[in-house]
Amino acid sequence: MAGEQARDPLSYLWAPLCAVGSHGERPNAQICVAVFGASIVPDRPRVLVGLWKENHTHDLVARAGTLAVTLLSAEQSTLLAPLGLRSGRERDKLEGIEHRLTRAGDPYLPGGTGYLAGEVIESFDWGDATGYLVAVRERARLTADEPLFWRDAAPLLPGSFVSTFQEKSARDQAAARRVMIWRDG
Repeated sequence: MAGEQARDPLSYLWAPLCAVGSHGERPNAQICVAVFGASIVPDRPRVLVGLWKENHTHDLVARAGTLAVTLLSAEQSTLLAPLGLRSGRERDKLEGIEHRLTRAGDPYLPGGTGYLAGEVIESFDWGDATGYLVAVRERARLTADEPLFWRDAAPLLPGSFVSTFQEKSARDQAAARRVMIWRDG
């Protein structure tokens, strides 16, 4: 549309906002925007989940070999701060947050659009992150809501979250830049 700023084409490729959870000494979850369908075979559903290596949930998934993904709804936008800005290494991120556990013990959030749970069948080192190919073993629609995308979440969030997120994102990007697999061209 005339007068509107053109969106970066890459911005259309972000997945819905998801909470990815796994378990170890206790269940933990984090915000993730890298969850993608990875199968066209209906009876063998798979997803690819990208987790940054610095996140506690990454280590839990690597050890447990299982995870759960909740597609967040707009009503869950308030979870972006506790699950996206804090580390589960420092405190129980799920304390006070309604959650349920899958058969494997991984947390999902019942107010989400839906959830899926599965086991890691392959992992791929991306330098700064690991891509986990996951065989989906459980899945359910939880609400009639549509999934929440970052472009829709930003206006729902307080300015303090946005500025804190931008600061954290800048630090994370600098750290990732040093170790990510990349080819200059």
